[in-house]
Amino acid sequence: MILSPPLVINAPVILLVGKTGAGKSTLGNLMLRTSENENPTFFVSDSFLSATKNSCSANYKINEETYNIVDTPGVFDTEDLDTVILEEIARTIQKCAYGVKAILFVVEAKRFTNEQKEMINRILLFLGKEASRYMISVFSHCNAKQTKDLEYFKRYCWNDPVKAFVNSVGNRWAISPNPDIFPPDDPVHEECLKELQERITSIDGVYTNDLFEKTRREQEENERKAREAEEKRQREYDELRRREGEAIARANYERQRVEDERRANEARNRELQDIKNTLREQISRLDERMTELSKANEYLTNRNNQLSDEINELKNKSCFWPETQIKLESGRIIQMSELQIGDRVLSNIRNGVAEFSDVYLIAHIGKLDHKAKFAKVNFTKPDGSKGQLLLTTTHYVFDENLSIIFAKNLRPGETRILVSDDGNRLVPVFVDNITNEWRDKYISFYTRAGSVIANGVLSSCYDHCPPSQMLMDLVFLPVRWWTRIIPSTHREERLHPYVQFLETAYLSFINAMKKSKRLTNN
Repeated sequence: MILSPPLVINAPVILLVGKTGAGKSTLGNLMLRTSENENPTFFVSDSFLSATKNSCSANYKINEETYNIVDTPGVFDTEDLDTVILEEIARTIQKCAYGVKAILFVVEAKRFTNEQKEMINRILLFLGKEASRYMISVFSHCNAKQTKDLEYFKRYCWNDPVKAFVNSVGNRWAISPNPDIFPPDDPVHEECLKELQERITSIDGVYTNDLFEKTRREQEENERKAREAEEKRQREYDELRRREGEAIARANYERQRVEDERRANEARNRELQDIKNTLREQISRLDERMTELSKANEYLTNRNNQLSDEINELKNKSCFWPETQIKLESGRIIQMSELQIGDRVLSNIRNGVAEFSDVYLIAHIGKLDHKAKFAKVNFTKPDGSKGQLLLTTTHYVFDENLSIIFAKNLRPGETRILVSDDGNRLVPVFVDNITNEWRDKYISFYTRAGSVIANGVLSSCYDHCPPSQMLMDLVFLPVRWWTRIIPSTHREERLHPYVQFLETAYLSFINAMKKSKRLTNN
């Protein structure tokens, strides 16, 4: 039987994660240049069952920097958080005490499934949401053409969810070379591993969190006690050997060593139990929050049904034209109709720094059963070329003072809007003119920043609501929280239930104010 190496914690971790059978252990062996057939570092099975039963690690150097490659069992590809699974998640976190340099998410070179999306959510749940900034997508089981022609692989082999995922991790991706096609001495094999190393070293610093830091402190304390115990044993051994002889001194040394190791094991087990208790508390808090959100969602759904007539009156009133262009963090320019949940879009520019924000909700998209009134805002860009933005009349854009204003209230020659230039700046420019058009296609979406640069114009994601960006950020807080736990899958012509409720509530408030004003006037 081939045994995988035991856990050794002494450096930042390169964590191998992915579904069972995706090729995590194979990738670890390739990086360490150990043969799967002769003397593998990590055991690889030909069956569909996970060959890695417990987390194991091995030292790995990149440019003289030492890391621990940690191969995990399939703990993140199951929703069944039984005692064994929780134990292994705790052991994985225990290994990350010195921080995480990179999380290599190994994906087979085929369609990106909902199961893999759920696995990412579980990884971020236990390691922390900021861990996504240290994630690299590594594609396994690629054929020869996919491995050698990266542009072909990216353009013709990635579906939209794959593109969205790679974009969500900062466009960091690499290929795990198939050793059956490209043996270790093949230049293609070498190039793939070199590119992966470059992806790893391109990540600044290491990722850590409070749980990692607490675990590291406990481990350092245990190591200090172990060193002191060894020094004490050695002193006693030397003294006893001088007085009683080698045999008695050696026997006493071994007895003390066994006792010290027992205490050290107890300390490690207590450390592991502390991690498990923390995880259980975290899961318990999450369950409570999920229950609260579920009740809130049920209330909103019932309220939405009661106010369906008012919803129909509001429906499809405020949106962008779907052919409006936006910029992704990868630098790619796309139309809004191509947007996916999780895309990071250009949302603002401050002090010459472009800011990108996640799309967390697509409220509605599609074709109207009637034509809606859109405002076509024409302006002159900083470089002298002409630009335009097409959006419904009650959608907000930012003026030069960073106040939001309805599109229909922009004044040609008076109102200045903020337009991006080639120098990564927002430049105030006058609105040239505004015309109204009737269109029957639309999209409405929300970024976590609450803003988006659309056709170069700094625009709000909000519409038909009180003129306060901060207030609307607070109003949307429940759905922002909810979608961090369960990403939205809504992409329909009908308005998202939460947005329907908000618009209906706002309409009810406006109608009540109008009635009150009429009564006062009478």
